[in-house]
Amino acid sequence: MTGSTGNAAPLSKPVIKLVRQAVLDFVLIEPGDRIAVGLSGGKDSLMLAAALGELSRHGDLDFEMQPIHLDQNQPGFDRDGFNAALDRLGLGCEVIDEDTHSVVQSKLEPGQIPCALCSRMRRGILNEFCVANGFNKLALGHHLDDAVETFFLNLFYGRRLEPLKPATPTEDGAVTTIRPLILVEERKIEAWVDEHNVPTVPCPVCDAFPELKRRDLKELLSEFAKMQPDMHASVRTALYES
Repeated sequence: MTGSTGNAAPLSKPVIKLVRQAVLDFVLIEPGDRIAVGLSGGKDSLMLAAALGELSRHGDLDFEMQPIHLDQNQPGFDRDGFNAALDRLGLGCEVIDEDTHSVVQSKLEPGQIPCALCSRMRRGILNEFCVANGFNKLALGHHLDDAVETFFLNLFYGRRLEPLKPATPTEDGAVTTIRPLILVEERKIEAWVDEHNVPTVPCPVCDAFPELKRRDLKELLSEFAKMQPDMHASVRTALYES
């Protein structure tokens, strides 16, 4: 494995068990895989890198990983905070410098939220990097709450029963995006960050343009959780374990 120097912020046994379960149940990692781990600086991607580092050090999964970060030249990005997070976790990171921010701004219609366009451009650049550098997998930090919200967004607005997939290959099959945290609840990631004092870096653009449907749905799901405290575990079983 490359890109990691130690076990600076270990994951709890229940969390690493869920990560391992996702990896094995959905065949997210296979012998000889070279995995680029997308690091934004947020809590999810930082835990993802820490989790894959622990799995690699365990020795029973034969794969190579490299954290990568796309510098989109966004005004206000906390570069010092990002570097502090890398130092805290003992991570090395390959930085890709692409001014997608200016491109996105030039293409926006009046009143349009930039997040969807930014996301598509970012994913395309990361996939191209993987192909050019011999990585066959791209790991992203989507967690169980993302999966639950996506399922209900597809149900309410897309008129389809479609959960977030643990793995999605590109059209040509050259790169497969994997989501090893897909069985892990967001609250467990938040607890890990707090326990180990891991500095996190928010997106300076996304925080200014909250995705209204997802935000409203998150609030609705929090009300469901008051009625059924085990809601996330129940939905996890229904979507991914049944």
